[in-house]
Amino acid sequence: MDLGGPVTSYNPTKSGTFQDAVVDWALYDTLLNFDTTTGKLIPGLAKSWTTTPASATFTLKSGVTCSDGTALTPVMVAASLRYLLNPKTASSILNDVIGPGNTVRVISGPDTVTLTLAKPWPDLIAGLAHPFAGIICPSGLKDPASMQTKSAGTGAFVSSSEVPGSSYTFIRRTDYTWGSRYSSQGSGSLPRKLVLKVVTDDNTRANLIATNALQIGAFASDAWTRFKGGKDDAVTASQQSDTMLVFNETRGHPTASKAIRLAISQAIDRQLLNKVQSSATGQVLGNLSEPDYLCYDASLSSAIPGSDPGAAGKALKGVKIRIIGTNIIGSSGNSYVASALQAAGAQTSLNNMDNEAWAGDLFSGKNDWDVTILVLSNILSSPVFAGGFFVGPPPPGGENLGAVDNPAAIAAFTTATRSAGAAECGALDGFQKALLSDSDVLPLGTVPVHVVFAGGTSGGVFKGFVIPATIRVR
Repeated sequence: MDLGGPVTSYNPTKSGTFQDAVVDWALYDTLLNFDTTTGKLIPGLAKSWTTTPASATFTLKSGVTCSDGTALTPVMVAASLRYLLNPKTASSILNDVIGPGNTVRVISGPDTVTLTLAKPWPDLIAGLAHPFAGIICPSGLKDPASMQTKSAGTGAFVSSSEVPGSSYTFIRRTDYTWGSRYSSQGSGSLPRKLVLKVVTDDNTRANLIATNALQIGAFASDAWTRFKGGKDDAVTASQQSDTMLVFNETRGHPTASKAIRLAISQAIDRQLLNKVQSSATGQVLGNLSEPDYLCYDASLSSAIPGSDPGAAGKALKGVKIRIIGTNIIGSSGNSYVASALQAAGAQTSLNNMDNEAWAGDLFSGKNDWDVTILVLSNILSSPVFAGGFFVGPPPPGGENLGAVDNPAAIAAFTTATRSAGAAECGALDGFQKALLSDSDVLPLGTVPVHVVFAGGTSGGVFKGFVIPATIRVR
């Protein structure tokens, strides 16, 4: 199976990229999972759970063992969660799970684990189903550095060997019986060996599948059509990413100016960009959400500035703008942004990067960019998850990528995270309106992935990701 880039490590709390998510799903289990067909939460390591606005109690399955044979206990699960949710661990999903500035208490019972938050947070349950929330066994917690190259989980596979940056080989656990039951589970056997091969080009990916050197590959371009209708091939389409233009508002950057951010937004034809970056198979976004997300409000699209190259040219002539972008969905979208800004008179530089380097650049606080297309896999299907990239501290201490300082947005976001129902949705509307009115973000479009299962393979796909435990070989 292919990966879009190198793996960061086998420690899920150090994960941050698409390829890390696939690896974590293979090597680790989470308390809950998202079903590959319905998107609803289903049992993982927990067989049942109860919740309040500020707490959750999980009743754990029995008979679960770590890859080294250690029987998993509630005490071990609680220890793993404390490690994940300790700010010193610096997990990329800390704020997504418990909320910015929040604290959590984790206690274990005879067969339960309970998390209690200092303040309510609506995404606690969904956050614990994120692949980066995989439960780590005692061997990994005792020596976190060992997880750079060795797994320490309860997942369907265990790490075997790797060629860093090239391929990662995992071996099936023959005793794995406690995994989630996905509705799209196919027939056949879980493969004895799973080799995740780094392939960054869709044409190369297609050629490897055509020669049977690769059985499962995900395509952002239309190269997948080579396998449409093939006798031993099956194709699954899945919307994977939401994209949006994000601006670096740190002092000293041209994009610290609202007028420049507005002009950049006006230089972009979002319909054309959608055609370029997704071969017209994506959907232009009307806000920070897709239509099936919580609290979606189509009316917010009226707050997005329309394409106006003339107005953009008046503000951007001679302005130097540095653009960085990930090639995880190809580089055509990034190139379009650069050319559109050049057409408006700006002097642009573009650095197309592999996904690992791009994410590292953004989250390290290197601060060497002005504009980027944020490619966000909103696994939680939550506007709160997306909103976390526009509030709080900037990297490396937080996830506010552009160092946005919008008091109205902050106030509305805070209200949303402490509310439920209509009150939460109303506050989320206010949050997005505040961002859009200040040109802090420009929603772009979705990018679907077409996953090809060749050579008699099958599997379940969620948000464009193949869940390794669902792979079957006939």
